[in-house]
Amino acid sequence: MAEKLNTQTAAPKDVVANVLKLLVALSRQHSLEPLKQLFWSELNYERANRPLSRRGWLDKTAAALLEDPLLFATGGNDESFHVIYLRLASDQLSLSDERSIVTQLLKDHLDSLFIFSNRSQDKWHFLNVKSDEKNNSRLLFRRITVGPEEQLRTASERLAMLNLADIDPTLSNILVLKILSRHEQAFDVEAVTKKFFEQYHVVFERVEQLIQGLTEPEHKRLFTQRLFNRLMFIAFIQKKGWLKLNGQLVVSPDCY
Repeated sequence: MAEKLNTQTAAPKDVVANVLKLLVALSRQHSLEPLKQLFWSELNYERANRPLSRRGWLDKTAAALLEDPLLFATGGNDESFHVIYLRLASDQLSLSDERSIVTQLLKDHLDSLFIFSNRSQDKWHFLNVKSDEKNNSRLLFRRITVGPEEQLRTASERLAMLNLADIDPTLSNILVLKILSRHEQAFDVEAVTKKFFEQYHVVFERVEQLIQGLTEPEHKRLFTQRLFNRLMFIAFIQKKGWLKLNGQLVVSPDCY
């Protein structure tokens, strides 16, 4: 597995914008076409498109997939980095099914990115696996989620970091260790969490200054905290698909 880097590599804005459009299409088109454009064209991975056998798998694990795994794309000088697509038989993305399937595939595809979709191909998990730094025998499964109800801006920024042309513009001398390092950065949960709280703090302070009718600083701070807590709860139930108006799912325009 790649070592963790101390710095984050931001993708060019035009690449992020293109990735965002493809992620929106991925959650709407119910097909693999946007994924093909994303990896084969935008992120510069080599086309593979080769089925992988489920022979020898446990019946329960094999049955969780609608069809055989697909070696979708490769990367690196020796094409040893694999992008594997997996279509689940269910219309829900099951974390337990994903874990059992990936555990099986890691036996032969250690350096890989795993991409799961539900049966309808409108909900997606981009899944990266790394060893736990505190316990090498434990694996960490880190996901980027794409779907109709998801905020896709952060997802597009992180996935745009996987562009092989940023490692070597000529695409002629890319070691698998460099690809692993780039994937390590893109799926760094700590970096995403830090960015969220930095933005949250800026917005919180700005809103607090706009509050009128309260003169005491402590009262303003308490009001703002309650307001943000309620907004976060609304965002939570919206993401879960529980927020509806006249029978229609409410999706924020900021999702895209």
